[in-house]
Amino acid sequence: MYEEGIELGIEKKLRNEIIARKIYLSFPTNVFVGKEELQFEITNSIANQFKIPLTAIQIVGSAKTGYSYHKNKEFEPGKSDLDISIVSKDLFINYTETVLIETKGFKDLSSFGRNRDGKSNFDSYKTYINKGIFRPDLMPACSTKNKWFNFFNKLSGKHFELFGSINAGIYLSQKFFEYKQADNIEFYKKI
Repeated sequence: MYEEGIELGIEKKLRNEIIARKIYLSFPTNVFVGKEELQFEITNSIANQFKIPLTAIQIVGSAKTGYSYHKNKEFEPGKSDLDISIVSKDLFINYTETVLIETKGFKDLSSFGRNRDGKSNFDSYKTYINKGIFRPDLMPACSTKNKWFNFFNKLSGKHFELFGSINAGIYLSQKFFEYKQADNIEFYKKI
């Protein structure tokens, strides 16, 4: 179904972000077909935790389509992650303001973690923010970050039979979300 939807979009010469809109915002989530109660349980707990509308929560990656176009492999129950996108301007602003406060207006970057090369995560943080994406793993160490990961670690532990882990990022708007998911359509075209 997903591949047919992508192929039809390509055939109609639709832009990647329009194909992504169709696949990621209107098609059902592959991993939850026949498990709709579980989908509601997980997404409702996220909505309640962050006080956001249920409709702000979108599932992406191999859990959505059954296949990771980026990694070129199928969803594996118990191993693959459940990747969540929260599309919420208010939550995006809330978390970016937290980073602003924690870094004293970006004058103190010492609480940003470091990547494998030993470089500060600040540059990656800025790159994603410029794309309308807030990645909690890149934010500086603080109680807000700890609360985020405590929640998602507990949620992951509750559903370990189906998912390696449950992770989330925050998108400033649907447009930013669609442009990010358009990358998956480009990966699909290369397969």
